[in-house]
Amino acid sequence: MNQRTSFLKTLGRHLQSGVSYIIPLVAGSGLTMAISTIVGGQDPSGIWGILNQIGQAGLDFIVPMIAAYISYSVADKPGLAPAFIAGLVANQMETGFLGGIAAGLITGYVVKFMVDKIKVPDTLRSLKSVTIIPLLSIIIVGLFFVYVIGPPITWLTELLTSFLENVSGTNEGLLAAILGGMMAIDMGGPINKVALAFGLGGFADGAFVGLTATHLAIGLPPFGMWLATKLKPSLYEEDEEENARASLVLGIVGISEGAIPFAVKDPIGVIPGITIGTALATGINGFFSVTISAPLATFLAIPLASNILIYIFSIAVGSLTIALTVNGIKILRLKRVNETQ
Repeated sequence: MNQRTSFLKTLGRHLQSGVSYIIPLVAGSGLTMAISTIVGGQDPSGIWGILNQIGQAGLDFIVPMIAAYISYSVADKPGLAPAFIAGLVANQMETGFLGGIAAGLITGYVVKFMVDKIKVPDTLRSLKSVTIIPLLSIIIVGLFFVYVIGPPITWLTELLTSFLENVSGTNEGLLAAILGGMMAIDMGGPINKVALAFGLGGFADGAFVGLTATHLAIGLPPFGMWLATKLKPSLYEEDEEENARASLVLGIVGISEGAIPFAVKDPIGVIPGITIGTALATGINGFFSVTISAPLATFLAIPLASNILIYIFSIAVGSLTIALTVNGIKILRLKRVNETQ
């Protein structure tokens, strides 16, 4: 086994650690929100509104938990608390789950380096793991995110907003495809946020193309990943099949976080697939100028579509494309691994 293969296996193990801890969080919190939406409606009140808030609070911890348990896998217990804080910083900066992965890996390796390299007298050994390493790692990683990660995110946000404004009004199918791909690529990150803000901004001005594309896109990644596990179950482990059952429900009610565990575990295989499939679905829908007149996600918006058959066709094509693309990438990578062994 060469060094590159060994490193990738180690990296995969660290990512798997993050996934194993967030699956119950995503399933429990997402399904709580799903129940509140199914029973209480799109704007639940009373106890259903409270349940919706509880579920959302759980989903808000996805990024910090990804960071914490990836770091824990890298650096053991000393990496846990600093990465949780780094994950909270990443979450506040709206970096999405990719920011959580970055926070976990950076914190983990920084802490591991400190554990190995910082030498203290025996009388201060207990302070090393309890105070010195957490203090230094929190400062280093926190400042890194604010001053190194932060400015590019701000620049990217401004660039994408300007780009969407230039594309708007030219070709509805192209605009819809771009917005759909942006919604799927980082699921809650800066690219997703720009697309969603653009869609909602257009809706406020009486334009429905952007709103339709962004909200059609919301449920496709989790639904597409559920379909992928059904078409080729041998490619997925038991925990992924369990998560897929929750993803089915989350996709139907429009909670895109259901796909995050799949994307964290295999970003190279999953992110391109969900991005391509979602962009295709929204592009087809936009090409035929199908719109919805209210901010409802994917399946919930079917009755509001100006052309229900085209809207459903777009969902079917997008979901199937996600499943086939993700599974195809996984099969090709497995074949390549077998050839090198």
